[in-house]
Amino acid sequence: MSRGTIIFISILVLAIGGFIFISQSSLLSGLSLNFLDGQKDKAIRGDLVIPVTSTGVVESAQIIQVKSKAGGIVNQIPVLEGQMVKKGDILVVLDPVDEKRAVEARQSDADRAKSAWEKAKIALEKAKIDLPNQTLTAEARLADAKARLSTAKYQYDKLMKLAKEQPDGGVYSEQEVITVTANRDSAKAAVDMAEIDVITSKNNEIVLLKSAEEDVVQAQATWETTVKNLEDANQRLAETTVRAPADAMVYSIQTRVGEAIQSGTQSLTGGTPLLILADVSAMFVIAQIDEADIGEIREIAPDYARPGKTQRLEESEYIRKAREIIEKSKASSQPLSNDEKAMILSEAEKQAIEKEGVEVQARPVVVTVDAYRTETYKGVIERILPAPERLTNAVTFKVRIRLIGEDLQKLNGLQADLEFETETKHNVVLVKNEALTSEVLQCYVFVPHRDNPGDRLGEKKIPVKIGATDGTHTEVVAGLKEGEEVWTKRPQLTDKEKRESGG
Repeated sequence: MSRGTIIFISILVLAIGGFIFISQSSLLSGLSLNFLDGQKDKAIRGDLVIPVTSTGVVESAQIIQVKSKAGGIVNQIPVLEGQMVKKGDILVVLDPVDEKRAVEARQSDADRAKSAWEKAKIALEKAKIDLPNQTLTAEARLADAKARLSTAKYQYDKLMKLAKEQPDGGVYSEQEVITVTANRDSAKAAVDMAEIDVITSKNNEIVLLKSAEEDVVQAQATWETTVKNLEDANQRLAETTVRAPADAMVYSIQTRVGEAIQSGTQSLTGGTPLLILADVSAMFVIAQIDEADIGEIREIAPDYARPGKTQRLEESEYIRKAREIIEKSKASSQPLSNDEKAMILSEAEKQAIEKEGVEVQARPVVVTVDAYRTETYKGVIERILPAPERLTNAVTFKVRIRLIGEDLQKLNGLQADLEFETETKHNVVLVKNEALTSEVLQCYVFVPHRDNPGDRLGEKKIPVKIGATDGTHTEVVAGLKEGEEVWTKRPQLTDKEKRESGG
């Protein structure tokens, strides 16, 4: 063993022996040792804020998945993750060669369809002229046939009359009878056929004209479809330069330069995601609240956020109301005169405070995150989802809190700790929780006490009746007055003091 080690051990033994000697020595009766003296605090009068705590994740107002209607090879990605972009800023540039070819093909289709439509309109105009003329021609042929039939009938009737007057047939021959009969029958048949032609012409005037009109409608529809296809092709060509659809943060880049991407409208798979944007114009925390606490959370939520009374407001109105609640909370937490309180609190709220000491109004939520421990953020409940969720045998409800403040986008995706001020008790006696000791159903505090003037300060056990707690302070309903001292860390007795007290 080295000489240095022997010296160190000797010093350590002497120090321990000296401490034992001093602790048992009569000199300790007049000596105050800090590590034995304990720590004191005073009962104070103030307001007790009773919180409900929870955790949640900070989310942006909206997550936007960006795809392109165009397909092709990625040429440029001029943005980075975390970068703020404005609506219309360029996010991705694609090689436009394929989409240019598609535009040219759709333009040709549109030109052919336009030509077919023009031809159909010309055919319709021609039908409007020709079909009535065909009917007129048929009617003229019918009139001619009827005239021929009239002549043939006259000749037939004349011959038949002569046949009756001269039965011996001296003035006509059998061939003449056959001829005039045939002429009459032929003329009658010609009239029948002409009548059919007239009916057919009139029907055609209706049917063929309608068909020609439908041809025009169909040709126009085909042309309009090709024009729409051309517009889509032009839009896809334009979207070979992909732009931001809104002011947002680039949350994630899903592609890289040189990669072939599929169109979001032409692909059966829905297209290739290019980027994920986060709309950080508004930030929210989505908290899971236990069913045991959801009643109190509903009580402190604004009317427009409570299930059964939920209202959809404009974005600006949500922000305005949230800021009003936060400002009202700041004002009501300050010492105010009765006149000032009257300007801030409603009559019902003032009566509740006066009668019960409990403040009932919409309250903000205190939000903290580990990444920025020195900063505190405020939010306001905006929505309480009525549908419960079961998580590991516990029933919870989702609560959406809108954050109000500056530079909130840095919180996106972070785990947040939430504190809901569910109740405020005014003007009550408070002690630190470290001062309280419980035995079965009774609660006690230890107050500084000396049996004799020269004794070291000791303690006296006092029973108290307690009320609510915020986790740091507890309300004392009875047994302790404002300003009285209590031990938050009880003093320790030396071995000699223990022997003298019989402990």
